[in-house]
Formats: sequence, structure tokens, C-alpha cells
Amino acid sequence: MGRGCGFTLIEMVVVILLLGIVGAGVAAFIVRPVEGYRDLARRTALVDAAESALRRMQRDIRTALPNSVRATNTASGFAVELIPVLDAGRYSDSGAGTEKLIFTGGGDDEFDIQHCFRNTATATTSGLRFVVNNLGTTGDNVYDDASLGVGSASVITPTAMTISITSATCQASGFHHIVFRVAGVATNHPFRSESPNHRIFGVTTPVSYLCDTSAATLTRYYGYAISASQYTTAAAFSDANASSALIASRVSGCSMTTTTAEILDRALATLTLSVAEESEQISLVIQAQMDSSR
Repeated sequence: MGRGCGFTLIEMVVVILLLGIVGAGVAAFIVRPVEGYRDLARRTALVDAAESALRRMQRDIRTALPNSVRATNTASGFAVELIPVLDAGRYSDSGAGTEKLIFTGGGDDEFDIQHCFRNTATATTSGLRFVVNNLGTTGDNVYDDASLGVGSASVITPTAMTISITSATCQASGFHHIVFRVAGVATNHPFRSESPNHRIFGVTTPVSYLCDTSAATLTRYYGYAISASQYTTAAAFSDANASSALIASRVSGCSMTTTTAEILDRALATLTLSVAEESEQISLVIQAQMDSSR
């Protein structure tokens, strides 16, 4: 009879045991690096999300209409509102009546801008309004004046007033000419006071950032009318028919460390944002310096 070949049960158990030992050893060297890589990737994603959101806010705040940034700390975060500047220039304070901007006797309906507006879309922007010498205080506040009608003294032109910007050859002539009209008729607008630097700003609608830790979101709202009262809830923005864009998710904490009065005084806003995922949390702080020159 032929001799039998194979392996015994003991040999099979020994092999399985050895394979388990080798597998456990390999896993000890592989699992930790893989977990470290996942932790690093998650941490990097959190930092990128927080930094991107804060940089977006910082950019909007830096280019806001002077003295238009206002902040409210809420139970679940903060609300920051500002009015972006579409374009700006210096109005003429000399020359003939059609060249200089007049502040007395009921205001003025036409004047020149020294040099040219830089944004080519300014002349064709729907809902364009001009602001002069916004102080951000009671009596000289763009938010309070935004709802005033034609003929009322205000730092901003009324919604019923259309703005014509002429001189297609501005680069050659060196100026843009502005005409205020209501229903197609040239109409005076009385700005409250002169700007120390003869600056005039073109604006349209506000922008707000709402941080809500209860919803773990930071949202940007835009495309709504200027209001004397600041909106501080998602429901209020919805009622105002505002458009929205999610800027950051996974928000675990946020704060605005300065009040509106301090922002007006210092022209500096300090923002803190924390985002978290799988027990990993990162917090970033950023400061935004504003242009407070009028």
C-alpha cells in the first residue's frame, strides 16, 4: 500500500495561530498610521472650512460702507450686517452749479465725479443708491435713512430715485456726470451733510452673516432691503425674502467680540469660529480692519 500524505489537526492549529500572531503584528504597524492619516485629513478639512468662512467675512467687512457694520451677539452665536460698496469716488465741490454737488437750498440733482468710477457695471446696476457722510449714529445713519422718501434729508438717496451716470469717454474727459431723477424728471436730493473727504459711495442692498450653533451653521444672507432694525434670526431673513448661502457647517461655537458701538469707535471687528467633527474641534480667530474714512 502507498504511503499517505497531508497534515495533522495540530499542524493546522499551529499555522492558524502563527498567522494570527503575524496579522496582529502587521495591524499594529498599519492601523495607527492609517488612523493618524484620517485624523490629519479631518483636522485639515476643519481648518480649511473655518478659515475659508472667516476670510469671506473679513473680505466683506473690509469693503463695507464706512460705519455700516453692525453686530449683535445672540444666544446661539452672532449676526453681523454690512452694506457692501459697489463703487466710490469723490464728488466735485467747485465749478458751475451742474458740476459741483450742492448741499444747501434743498440739495442738488446733478454734479460731477472727479475722475472715473472703476466698476464698469456701476452705471447699469439696478437699484443703485448713493451715500454721503454716513456716521452710523442717530440722525446720520444709512439704516435709519434708507426708508425715507424723496425730498427728505438723508445720507442715502431714496429708493424711488434713479441715478444716471453719463460720459462714456470718462477716461478722456476725466469725470463722470451724475443726474438724480424721479419718474424721469431731474429731482434734487438733500444729503444731510458734506463728507470731510468729499467721498460718495454707490451701494445697493445689505449683506448679513448669521452664526447659529443650534443649527451648526454659518449662513450668508443677501438681496434684501435695507432695514432700520437688524435681522438676527433665520425666520426674520425669510420674512424679508433674503437669498442665502451656506458658508460653513459643523459649527460648534462662534462669537463677535466687539459691539456695534466699539466697531464704530475702533473700526475693528474680531471674529471667532469653531467647527467640530468626530470629537475633533478647531477654533480660529480673525480680525477685520474697516475703512472708516468718509
